[in-house]
Amino acid sequence: MRRVVVVGGGLAGLAATVWLAELGYAVTLLESNGKLGGRTIGLTSGHGDAIENGQHVLAGSYDCIFRYLDSVGTRHLLKFPDEFGVRYPGGHIETFGLRPRNARRIFLGQVRGLGMTALLRAAPAWARLMRDLVRFDDALDDITVDEWFDRLGFPAAVRRIMLNSMVIGLLNELPQYASAHAFAALLRTGADRVRRGGGAAMRIGYPTVDLETLYLNGARRVMAERGVQVRLRTRAVAVAVDDGRARGVRLADGSVIDADAVVLAVPSWNVRSLLDEVPGSEDVRLAAKQLEPIPIMNAYVLLDRPLGTVAPWESLLDSDIGWVFDRDRMHGPRQDGNHLYALTTCAAYDLMTLKNPEVADRLVGALRASYPAAREARVLDVTVVPWPKATFSSRVGMSTIRPGNRTSLPNLVLAGDWTHNDWPTTMEGAAQSASYAVDLVHEALRSGS
Repeated sequence: MRRVVVVGGGLAGLAATVWLAELGYAVTLLESNGKLGGRTIGLTSGHGDAIENGQHVLAGSYDCIFRYLDSVGTRHLLKFPDEFGVRYPGGHIETFGLRPRNARRIFLGQVRGLGMTALLRAAPAWARLMRDLVRFDDALDDITVDEWFDRLGFPAAVRRIMLNSMVIGLLNELPQYASAHAFAALLRTGADRVRRGGGAAMRIGYPTVDLETLYLNGARRVMAERGVQVRLRTRAVAVAVDDGRARGVRLADGSVIDADAVVLAVPSWNVRSLLDEVPGSEDVRLAAKQLEPIPIMNAYVLLDRPLGTVAPWESLLDSDIGWVFDRDRMHGPRQDGNHLYALTTCAAYDLMTLKNPEVADRLVGALRASYPAAREARVLDVTVVPWPKATFSSRVGMSTIRPGNRTSLPNLVLAGDWTHNDWPTTMEGAAQSASYAVDLVHEALRSGS
């Protein structure tokens, strides 16, 4: 059996490991931490609930995620309500999504702040956006999303209520920093998936279980059944090279794990030192150095009463909280009668400077400002989960420098959402990069190149 070493036990590494094992390779998975999972790692709240580094939303176009979940047997744990809420300061709520009633309210100008005047003013801007998507110039990586929207002429109300939350939710970056190229590329990808897969590609959903149950439990079973060797608390320090090929991975203790191929599925800020001995890796290392991490702040708030949400998740306007996820709706009601909510704020630069108790106070205050029911609610627990290096930032200049999965060595490949794929900083991007990496390894080992 050909031997493959996968470095990194996040989603990209897990997917690559599972798919390589399915192809019959003898796989060794190395993870420097004491648990697998990366961004899907399971945690426990102060009240004993299974939580994670933040709630995730999935699109119907996430083909590689669905392939992975099919492999590990958990795809049935997804649900697609096709609707989300937008909550205004003070408590007013509007719903958006694929359901006809939502489209009807938008087109009739019945959404608060999006009257017919704003919609008519936005029509030429949408036409110009479509023109730019067709032309799709790399020069879009030289300007921010805000600058692009200014150029297109979108009214402020459309940007505040509809577009800004899309940008932040999809790119994990603020519109004043995010690359217009990254957002345009994402819109093109979405349009392509809809063209190929129909309306199902437009669906939006969520897991009905915690992320460890969704992504990890089945993977552990598959890896055990297929004889994958998993080594935790094992730090790889370099790819060992011999005669123009990767011959294995050197560990921190000086030993080398021999391999016929190597997959590096680590974050961009961890990959550079691993390539020290790899000739011709300067471009990859430079790109990895330029990609900056971005912080995401999460908190899990347990209340003695419901907030009165109208959708499984709601975007909050003009708030320290980006999204509120109703875990009762998503995972089922709690036996103790209390109510758990996951709060997520992407690009949380100012929140990341605060201590956890200060973050908790600020987010609870924001919750009370947006939900009338929260003003008299008793807070039973707040578990703050800061994530300083959540993923890479899709800032100006970053979209076009992401390296591909190939390296200068035929049997050494890269995986991770930061590599070049059809998506920005998403779980689907991580899974798609793993699919590319597996194809490259399989091609190299079958051909003997």
